[in-house]
Amino acid sequence: MIKPFLIVARVGDRSLHPHWLQDGAPMFDVFLSYFGDEPQKYRDQATYYEQAKGGKWPEIGRIVEQNWDLISQYKAVWFPDDDLLINASEINRLFSFMLAFDLALAQPALSMDSYFSHSSLLVQHNSALRLTNFIEVMAPVFSAKALQTLRHTFKQSPSGWGLDNLWPHLLSADDRIAVIDAVTVVHTRPVGGELYKKNPDLHPANDVRKLAEMYPELDISRSSFKNKFRVFAQLRYAISHNPLSAFILGKKQRILSKKRSKQVTKYGQSPKTGV
Repeated sequence: MIKPFLIVARVGDRSLHPHWLQDGAPMFDVFLSYFGDEPQKYRDQATYYEQAKGGKWPEIGRIVEQNWDLISQYKAVWFPDDDLLINASEINRLFSFMLAFDLALAQPALSMDSYFSHSSLLVQHNSALRLTNFIEVMAPVFSAKALQTLRHTFKQSPSGWGLDNLWPHLLSADDRIAVIDAVTVVHTRPVGGELYKKNPDLHPANDVRKLAEMYPELDISRSSFKNKFRVFAQLRYAISHNPLSAFILGKKQRILSKKRSKQVTKYGQSPKTGV
């Protein structure tokens, strides 16, 4: 019997995916696509397994297409890079946020010690979740519905560049996109990892240009003002206080509430007479 969620990852010889299965009972299955040379290297660590060369997103596009009858059964699917450090408990939490907030597209926030391309995706203090207009191709989570809508794009950029700007334009206005600050991953290596080194024919700038040509009706340029990172709403954690601060805050709230209540006519009384 399949689990509710799925991870699909292209992994190399230095993959950190073993950590994804530690410190918790996974609520997810794992599809590993190994691009190295050692036969059956990770077979015993995956629910589904294959060995194939090629770039991340074209191969993921192939995997999703060839296994759609299977993959479409999952409630949400995560496509992380193999250099992300996170454990099973946190991945479970990531998927739980996807369902609880009815998210179409999301990603975990990056820890402050991560290598990063977009500082806006670093974890925010006291924040649980930000509804935004952007997540990057390093670690996107798709709802089943969003995956159905966007899966055809995966092969359209060999390097994956430009897809993160395209995806929000192809979703509906009601679809929620979020950075989940309650769950963080550590991006452990500089941008442009092992997969890119093994595929020197990748040309990210050309991929961005060609992708824009495929969608001339959409402005997917990262430099465009309307594509700049935005936070439409944010869920913050409550702040805890020490005993003295708690006393001061309690007294302040009591005084202000009493003052405000005097400005409001009590239920059943006349606004003018107060009786």
